[in-house]
Amino acid sequence: MILEEQGNLKDYELLDTGDGYRLEKFGDFVLQKPDPAVLWQRSFSEDEWDKADARYTKSGEEKGNWKVSNPNMPEKWILQYQIPKTHQSISFYAKLNPFKHTGIFPEQEANWNFIASKLTNRKLKVLNLFGYTGIASVLASKLGALVTHVDASKPSLAAAKENMLLSGLPEDSIRWILDDAVKFVKREVKRGAKYDAIILDPPAFGRGAKGEVWKFNEDLPELLKQLQLLCSDEFSFLVINAYAVSVSSLLLKNLLDDFAKPLKTKTVDYGELVLKEKSSKRLLSTGIFARLY
Repeated sequence: MILEEQGNLKDYELLDTGDGYRLEKFGDFVLQKPDPAVLWQRSFSEDEWDKADARYTKSGEEKGNWKVSNPNMPEKWILQYQIPKTHQSISFYAKLNPFKHTGIFPEQEANWNFIASKLTNRKLKVLNLFGYTGIASVLASKLGALVTHVDASKPSLAAAKENMLLSGLPEDSIRWILDDAVKFVKREVKRGAKYDAIILDPPAFGRGAKGEVWKFNEDLPELLKQLQLLCSDEFSFLVINAYAVSVSSLLLKNLLDDFAKPLKTKTVDYGELVLKEKSSKRLLSTGIFARLY
């Protein structure tokens, strides 16, 4: 098991954590947001925390909201990711979304680095399920992959398209699918479709475009069985990320060991995605991953 640490995304810093909150810098703006896994004390002073440009607040079961203290803070702003070992970069928008996030999960940089390392030799057909705001899809497309991006949320799909255009890609660079991931995969199996790489970022719980229910522990094993049928003869890699689930990365590793049995690709890495604080160098676990290649 390994710890994958975000460290090269220049437009992001985890400044401090403590007392149930993170203090993060996205580009030029500092944000406070709750994190129930942060049970320790803060390192920065209250004065430093109070300088945040916006703070997400939530009381009990009520829906939270952002309170913006900086009158010059825009509705959205641009961040960049420099693709390792290239002169290329991609751009994407950060935005204060209703569910306390910004549309960007910086710990995913470790997975972006992995994906970039696997897309240097040939033009792969890549399937990105639960693709959200599409940073992984944009990255893969920028490196020449033929990308199919699937998400059940219209706002997320719209945000992903914006990120594609912001990164200088043509409008037809990515195949966009608004659909339930499980239903789409089953249709692709019937059509005899094949992919060279798969990216998965399933939620703990979710709903499809027509109200279909997704439950991680119940539905992931069956989805992987279907995805196995979509693998090309020269299948290159699969990345799976998980968060807010009560399982360890060993579960993902064991699932991918089964997935790999009929394939030529056999190596499985697994572990935790972590962020390192600027203040004390503490590591904050943000999720688990496994990669087959």
